[in-house]
Amino acid sequence: MNLSCRTSFSYKIFFLIMTAVLILCSAGLIYAAEKKEDDLDRQIKKQEEEYKKIQRQISNTKKKLTETTRKEKAVTQQIEVLSQKITITQKKVNVVSLRIKKVHQNIVELSKEIVDKNKRIAEVEDLLRHRLVSIYKYGGVTEFNLLLSSQGAEDALANSYLLTKIAEQDQSLINELITQKKKLSDTQEKLKTQKVSLESHGKELKEQTTELQGAANERNAILAKVRKDKDVYMSQQEELLRASKELQATIKRLLSEKRKIAAQRHPGKPETVYYRGGRLAWPVQGTITSTFGTRVHPIFKTKITHTGLDISAPKGTPVRAADTGEILFTGWLSGYGNVVIIDHGANLTTVYAHLSVIECTEGAKVNRGSVVGRVGSSGVATGNHLHFETRVNGDAVNPMRYLN
Repeated sequence: MNLSCRTSFSYKIFFLIMTAVLILCSAGLIYAAEKKEDDLDRQIKKQEEEYKKIQRQISNTKKKLTETTRKEKAVTQQIEVLSQKITITQKKVNVVSLRIKKVHQNIVELSKEIVDKNKRIAEVEDLLRHRLVSIYKYGGVTEFNLLLSSQGAEDALANSYLLTKIAEQDQSLINELITQKKKLSDTQEKLKTQKVSLESHGKELKEQTTELQGAANERNAILAKVRKDKDVYMSQQEELLRASKELQATIKRLLSEKRKIAAQRHPGKPETVYYRGGRLAWPVQGTITSTFGTRVHPIFKTKITHTGLDISAPKGTPVRAADTGEILFTGWLSGYGNVVIIDHGANLTTVYAHLSVIECTEGAKVNRGSVVGRVGSSGVATGNHLHFETRVNGDAVNPMRYLN
């Protein structure tokens, strides 16, 4: 009888150890999921901040346009407003898409959590089932027999302590089973909520995408008319020329302010010069669709000066810094859309326009080849391409003189 009791006791100790191992193993799965969620939250926050900044800049641009608008609204202004609407809507689409991605991730994690909880419930139920079988087999006198089989008072105390621990473990398993079933119910409710949220975000994304496509179609229709109508074409070119002059004035002003602040903070310290000659790197690989200089329209025979290079590339293609420098400006400029301007020192700046996404911040240092944005068609642009300029003291110069 003593041998039978000790065998039963060994099985019980084995079940206790296995239960502890299972509980410990289930605790280490949380960190990676939390890290993924934090990454998505940072992306969403970054997109929302960029969206708010560009919205403020566009608001200022609209104010300037309103102040200078005549009774007849310029065609380029119509294009500008539509381009702004496209940019803002695209930002909304990006934010909603990221939220949908996060909800999908939550659904996957919750579904996995439900599977894990069901598995754990089954394990606990199995442990309790074995305990009940043991109790059924050996009856309620098992513990009493174990005490009687003790070799002495010390052995009896040890056996009594172990029996108490087994009883506590049985109660612990029952409590855990109740807790796990409650957690399972809560997780299933969270999953339902996430699925409702996914449906809501899906509808919002569909609405924003439809609005985006409508604005793009309207802008493209106006641009198609521009290519056929000489008066409209000339009006647009005049607006673009004014935009170029505004860019020139912006660069000169920003350079002047930057030099003044540097002189106040570090009197007598020479200007930081990053570009010391040599060739600039190409900001993007693609086909040059328009070169620097004066162009003659093939039909209208009118002349217009193009202040940079247009390089065609698919939307979203990385745009890289032509050389090391500091970000002088990021944001929206009339006609140019989303723009990044880099100061390379010695009054040399490079301009990256019509971007779909800006991926740098003002004041940051960038190295040659660093990604500063993505190819797009923001502003007044007929298709996805990068408008790249090199400017000396704000004045446009031929980029081919600097590029490899």
